[in-house]
Amino acid sequence: MSINANPYTLFLILILLVLSTDKQADAKIMFLKEFTEQTSRSLSSVREGVETMQAVMQQAQAVFTGSNTSG
Repeated sequence: MSINANPYTLFLILILLVLSTDKQADAKIMFLKEFTEQTSRSLSSVREGVETMQAVMQQAQAVFTGSNTSG
């Protein structure tokens, strides 16, 4: 019988066992959850800004190179 276990499973079990002995595990996990949510929102904002900047740069390139399609 072959067991194809993910190598991260053992690590996750170990972390959960360590957290189960910590009296403030709930507070720590809540902090990590909020931290990852804020990081995700920040990265989304950065991505949105980069995409906007890219669109403006493409418009500027079209204006300065004279590749206007309306003429």
